[in-house]
Amino acid sequence: MSGRHRSAESSALDEIERADLLLLAIPLAFCAAYAAASLVARGYTVPVAGGSLAAGALVVDGLFVNPPDEA
Repeated sequence: MSGRHRSAESSALDEIERADLLLLAIPLAFCAAYAAASLVARGYTVPVAGGSLAAGALVVDGLFVNPPDEA
């Protein structure tokens, strides 16, 4: 037994924290920006730069703008 019990009305989505959502959104933002930029630009330099900027914006938000709470 894990020792951790959930109440009957709580769901898995209620337990997801903002930091967890950011960890999911970072690679998704990179892939989405890379895909969109690769349709427009030739080569890989512009798509990688666009994906890096999109993911970097989420990293800055998660670390400096809205840092995680201390436990």
